[in-house]
This record gives sequence, C-alpha cells and structure tokens, in this order.
Amino acid sequence: MDTLDTTAPKRRWRVWHFILIGVVAVAALAAGIVILVFSLTGPVVAVADTFMGALRDSDYGRAFSQSAPALQRELGTAEGYRSGIGPYRPASWSWSQRSIRNGVGRVSGSVTYQNGANGSVQLTMRQTDDDWRVEGYSFN
Repeated sequence: MDTLDTTAPKRRWRVWHFILIGVVAVAALAAGIVILVFSLTGPVVAVADTFMGALRDSDYGRAFSQSAPALQRELGTAEGYRSGIGPYRPASWSWSQRSIRNGVGRVSGSVTYQNGANGSVQLTMRQTDDDWRVEGYSFN
C-alpha cells in the first residue's frame, strides 16, 4: 500500500536570506547610532538654535544670557553683540555637524545672513551650572 507523504517540504536557508538579515542588522545598528547621537547632542543644538534666533531677532539680551561667563566678560554688555555681529546677523541656518567631547559641545553648519549672503557658522558651548552656554562663535 502506497502512502502519500503529506509533510511540508523543509525550507532551506539560501545565501540571500543571510545577506538580507545582515543588511537589516546593519541598518538597525546605524539607525540606533544616529538616534543616540541626536538625543545626546539635542541640548547643545537647542541652545544653538535659541542663540541664533536671538541674534536673528536682534534680541541681544537673550543672546547674552545664553553666553558663557567668559564670553559675557569679553563682550561687557548685551549690546556688545551688536558691534560683534555687524553684517553677520543670521536670517536662517542649518546644522550639519554636532558633537560633544570632554564637556565641550560644537555645532557647525550653513547660514544665510540678513543681507542674503551665505556662509558658515560654528558655535562652541560649554556646560556651566547644568546649562549649556555659548563660549565662542565664528561666522564667515
């Protein structure tokens, strides 16, 4: 008597299965690293955006309050930003690099000035009393 084999055929792992699993794993790892970097540097970027927004709006008092004590001493008063910024008052900006290393945060990117010219910007920040403060800035 013949019996009919009703068991399902065994599935075999092909090379492309392993390649697909590897690609998915690498993509997940890369996404995790990007999320980690953005979450760790988020406070630095927030201060940078507040600082740049204050300069854009000519709110030099707010920019001064975001400055580290050493920069405040160098500027003297909030109005020190008016002469220091001059034609470099930003209209819009975007950050392309961000980092925190040894308690120093840095962001850099591109900026469009009020006069329509384009350039680059870099801000250096240091954590002071649990708050990040702008320690230095460079526009060109």
